[in-house]
Formats: sequence, C-alpha cells, structure tokens
Amino acid sequence: MGTRNDLTLKLFSMIKLTPYGGANEIGGNKILLEDKDARIYLDFGESFDFGEDYFYEYLAPRTANGLEVYFEFGLLPKVSGLYAKELLKFTDLPYKKPDIDAVLISHSHTDHTSHLSFLDPSIPVYMGHGTKAIMDIYAFLYPGFQKYGEHEQLHTFKTGDKIKIKHLIIEPVHVEHSVPGAYGFIIHTSKGNLVYTGDLRLHGPKKEYTLEFIDKARKAKPFAMLCEGTRIGSEQEKNMAEEDVNKSMHEIIKNSKGIVFTYFSMSNVDRFWSVYKAAVENKRILVIDTKLAYILANLRSIVKLPDPLKDPNIMVYFRFSKSCEFQEKDYFKWEREFFSKKITFREIKAAQKKYVMVMNFFKLMELVYIRPENADFIYSMAEHFYEGDDNEEMRQVVENWMAHFKVKFHKAHCSGHASREDLIQMVKTINPQIIIPIHTQHPKEFEKFHSKVLMPENEKTLVL
Repeated sequence: MGTRNDLTLKLFSMIKLTPYGGANEIGGNKILLEDKDARIYLDFGESFDFGEDYFYEYLAPRTANGLEVYFEFGLLPKVSGLYAKELLKFTDLPYKKPDIDAVLISHSHTDHTSHLSFLDPSIPVYMGHGTKAIMDIYAFLYPGFQKYGEHEQLHTFKTGDKIKIKHLIIEPVHVEHSVPGAYGFIIHTSKGNLVYTGDLRLHGPKKEYTLEFIDKARKAKPFAMLCEGTRIGSEQEKNMAEEDVNKSMHEIIKNSKGIVFTYFSMSNVDRFWSVYKAAVENKRILVIDTKLAYILANLRSIVKLPDPLKDPNIMVYFRFSKSCEFQEKDYFKWEREFFSKKITFREIKAAQKKYVMVMNFFKLMELVYIRPENADFIYSMAEHFYEGDDNEEMRQVVENWMAHFKVKFHKAHCSGHASREDLIQMVKTINPQIIIPIHTQHPKEFEKFHSKVLMPENEKTLVL
C-alpha cells in the first residue's frame, strides 16, 4: 500500500523551474526551483554583459536609489518577496515578506554570486566553506566592488553534508572548477532526484572531485539534470589541461632572456601553482603583489598554498606610495604584514632574468619603472577578456604597452569548464531522463546526444 501511494505521489508531483538568468547565456545563473511549498534559488549571479547596453564606466546606477534603475531597464527580475526592503524604496514593487526558503551558491564566481547583496537579509543563504572564505577575502580587498550583502542566516557546507529545506534534501558534492570550493548539487524532491552541475571540468589536477560528483549523480538516477554547457559548442582538437599550461609556461620562461610577466585570475589556485612551479623549475623568484600575498596567506586554511612570508621562492612587490621612499608607514596595515618580503622595481630592474612577475592590467604602469628588456608576457586568463569584442579597448591598451616596451606576448590557458567531449560523456554516464541546458549559448547541441532536452528561457517557467 505504501509503495502505491508513493508512486501516485510522484506521478502527480510537479517541479517548477524558472531561470531568471543562465538560460541561453554563459553565466548569470539565478534559477528558482519550486516543489510543493518549497522555493529555493540555485545561485544568484550576474550576467557577463550585465547592464552594458545602458551603463559605461562612471555611468552607473546610484547606490542610494536601490533597485530603481535596475528595474527600469529590466536588469533584475521584478519579483516580490525577494529583495531587501530599503532597496525597493524608489520602485513601484511593494515590499513583501520573503517567501523564498533558501539560496544555494555553487561557487564564488560573480556570475553565480553578485546579486546576493540585493536579497532580503532574512532569506537563508548556503555556500561552501571555501566559497565563503574566498568571498570574505575579496570583500576585504575590494570593498567597493565585491559585496555579498548582510545575511541573518549564512550557512556553510562541505561534501557529505545534507541540507534539509522543508521536504527537500540537498547533497552538495565537490567538483573541480577554476576556483576552489566549487560544488554541484543532488536535490531530492517529491518527484525524484534532480541534479544541478554548477560549473565544472575534468581536465585539472582535482578532476577526481568531478568524477566523484558524476558517480554520485549517476547512482541517484535523476529524472532531470540542469547541466552547464559553456563549451558544448566548441570543437577543439585538443582540450588543454592545467598540466599543458604548466609545460607551456615552463618553456616560455626557460627560453626567455629577460623578465617574464604573467596575468592570471588571483582566485585560480591551480593556475597559481602552474606559474609557481614553472618559475621554481627555472630557478626564478616569483614576484607577487600585496593583494595576491594576502589571498595566499588567507586561503591556506582551506587549500594547499605556499606561505608568502616564509617561502624563499616568493617576493612581494611594493609600489611607490606617498613618500616615494618605500617606508612601511606608507602602506595599509594589512600590506605591512608582508614588508619583510618586500621587493621594488629597483631590484627587479637590476637583475631582470631572475624574476617571474605577476602583472595585471592595472599595474602596467610599473613597466615604466622596471624598464623591461627582452621580456615576455604570458596571458593566462579566460578567453572572454582577450578575445571578446567587448574588450577591444582594453586589449588595445595592453598591446600598446607590450609593443612600446618590446615585450613578446604569449597565451597559456585552459578553461575552467568541461570540454564538449567530457560533457557528452558526463551526460551519458549520469543518464538523466531530462536534460535542461544552462550556462551556455548553444543549448541545442545537447539534442545531438540526448533524446529529451528541455530548452529553458529566462523568466519562463518549465514544469517537470
């Protein structure tokens, strides 16, 4: 009798999914899942092209006006029971006590987290302990840029935990991505199990994380899977792995006759190790700035990283400030912690071949003081910046600086997202009844290897 009742319940259960971002686009994941009286969001991020049609540099929404301009241009969904009361003051959306049970964050990248600061503070937020650590570090270093708001209930989780939200049970399982602390979710609903991949890959040093997630998702026999497809439209002959990046960097540094500059995301721990190992293998000192030193020092509690204060292969670069004499009092208190490892342009300029130096776009001015000779520059960021049409002006500035100082340009990068081949194999292994493509500009590609694909559209509800 109990089995028949359970079967009847599943037959008449309906799961609703409404993406408010992440459908037919890369990033901006903001997906509402409704099951009976439970309502949760999977991620709460910002699209990569967020606001670019209406804002430019200093033309931006006023913080004091809350969500007024965001609603004016349709940049945020006009949904009641979601936003903080003070942010609705200048809008026509009346405040309503939240009816959202939780927001679950898969990882720390802004396209999954940036709009957390708009939420009503009473809505519970769940994120991995590593994600919280990263977001706290960036909120400290970039207080005017990286904010995730005030939350009365902010819970952290790890693999093996089970999160109960009303009748829903959510199992977070770690995956490998280009940032530590990334997770996928197995969600036990009234209809059966639903899988949310988050962002993942299978070609990095922690690929066993993703393999474990795939195995657990397969065993869950999901009726549906929300699957990221960033690279599903790519037909690359070779899927570059982190090991390939390290080898490429090693050769560039080995053959360089001068200083080697490199540019990579500071939260990409795997990329840091690739740069670090390539520098040490070539008997060079890795020069990092104070912000990266702070990140390394504060992330060491959750992931293996060298201690910037003790590692003999690392020096910390200090720029001119105030007195122009590199006095300790010229720098922020947190920067002074690394003063014992201080290096300036003077030491680097005098012995350029001894160093590999982390150099991002906003530190190009240091080239004026270092005066590089026979230098190389390794660009190791996502293709979105260097190859995207939207970044033409910044790209031209970088190229102008490189040309002016006769610096040779190289690229050595691998994606934080699974290749097309790996995505196909993952879907076949997990074998969900239904695939719902997200985080992709090519959702129809999934129809080539799965029999039932539901195409999501932002702000339109799918009933499963």
